[in-house]
Amino acid sequence: MSMSMATEVLGMLAPGSRRAPDFDSRNLEELEEFLDEFEELVEKFGLTTREKAKMVVKYANKKTKQFWKRLKGYGDDYVKLKRKIIGAYCYEH
Repeated sequence: MSMSMATEVLGMLAPGSRRAPDFDSRNLEELEEFLDEFEELVEKFGLTTREKAKMVVKYANKKTKQFWKRLKGYGDDYVKLKRKIIGAYCYEH
């Protein structure tokens, strides 16, 4: 099943849709808000940590998506990936 099809089946907001969370690394001050919005969205649908770790990159711009896919935790562990994302931008939480 394709990710877009899986997104429709889950009833989640499709990446790029008007109300979907999105992140552009040119706006680092929005990272915390983006992660909070993403977590609120996926919590409603009961995604596993593995599913979250695959899905979060779908809501980022292309350049950011490519970078996040190289971080430890991608596709496996959302908590680990989130820590790596925040650490990659030297973000004070």
